[in-house]
Amino acid sequence: MVRTLVIAAKDLKQILLDRRSAIFLVLMPVVFTAFLGLAFRWPSHDDPRPVVGVCDLDSTALSGQASTLLESGGLVRVEQLGRAAAGKADDLVRRGRYDLVLVVPAGYAESTGTGLALQAVCDQTEPQTQVALQAVEAAGARLAISARVGRLVAGVIGPGASATALAEQASAGWQEPALSIRRETTGPAPAKKRIVANGFAQSSPGTLVQFAIFGVMTAAMLLVLERRSRTLGRMLSAPVTRAQVIAGHVLAMFVVTFLQGLLLVVLGQLVFGVDYARAPAGVLVVLAALSLWVASLGLFIGVIAKTQEQVGMFSMIAMFLFAAGGGAWFPLEITGRTFSFIGHLLPSAWAMDGFQNVVLRGLGFGSALVPAATITGYAVLFFAVAVWRFQAE
Repeated sequence: MVRTLVIAAKDLKQILLDRRSAIFLVLMPVVFTAFLGLAFRWPSHDDPRPVVGVCDLDSTALSGQASTLLESGGLVRVEQLGRAAAGKADDLVRRGRYDLVLVVPAGYAESTGTGLALQAVCDQTEPQTQVALQAVEAAGARLAISARVGRLVAGVIGPGASATALAEQASAGWQEPALSIRRETTGPAPAKKRIVANGFAQSSPGTLVQFAIFGVMTAAMLLVLERRSRTLGRMLSAPVTRAQVIAGHVLAMFVVTFLQGLLLVVLGQLVFGVDYARAPAGVLVVLAALSLWVASLGLFIGVIAKTQEQVGMFSMIAMFLFAAGGGAWFPLEITGRTFSFIGHLLPSAWAMDGFQNVVLRGLGFGSALVPAATITGYAVLFFAVAVWRFQAE
């Protein structure tokens, strides 16, 4: 174990001492994320409704009714935002990520109708914003009425009655009207609309996956240079087993890829408004599986490549194949079924699914398990083939 850690530390030192590492591991991914996030602003033909981001700082049952009322109205699409989005609502609207950002202030449930009000951040010159603003004003008016009803009923009941709890019940009553009209149609059920990644929800995980794959060049190059300088032969002649040499190289590449991905996740959350914090454990599981697969792929390329030129060629082929085919450059949802099916034969597509299940579809930790398991399976496959070739050599 100690020898494995020594080999991994040696690789990490070589990578970090190279000034170009800062460019390829940090600077270029950040620039690509920002550039592609602005480029991936195509219109959604599936759902033309304005998008409203809701940042609930109150986190109460009554404040949660704001999202429920907006969704039930059907005029807007609602996306839940993390608490950090409250401080950058203006930027989210200015960049076109949302037509309107609704901030529910802390203490809203206790002071509804007497003090705090819903905060709508938007550009009122945009036609789409007017629709969103009307929906927010209607939801706010309903909540204010519910709060007033809660206070009146609490005054009638007397001491011990909670005006906030009664207001929550009154607000929930809007969802169960005494009279409703339902329209039924005959024929086949309409196809379920697909959620297509847009803006930074596409560029952030896409850049993460792309540059993780691009990093295999570094791992493979180390192995080739060790072979050419006979360092590898000297290590194997020392009291070090082949398994320890392989484990050391894989561990170093895993650490580099994982830390690079973690940095891009933090930047995506804090700078680009991508809500990885919705299910952080799921994001970390997918990131760990992706890092393990990339490390195994780098080992595989390092074993089969004989020269530095071959390392560059094989690494670029891998990046183009897995990044483009796996949906890192564009969402597979906008392609045909055949291309999407073929894309999901690649582990990079499963990595994109795992990240976007959290940041785009709003799913939890469980949605990351199948993608992570699939990627891990590919990692085991590449690792086994690389070890077999390494031992044969």
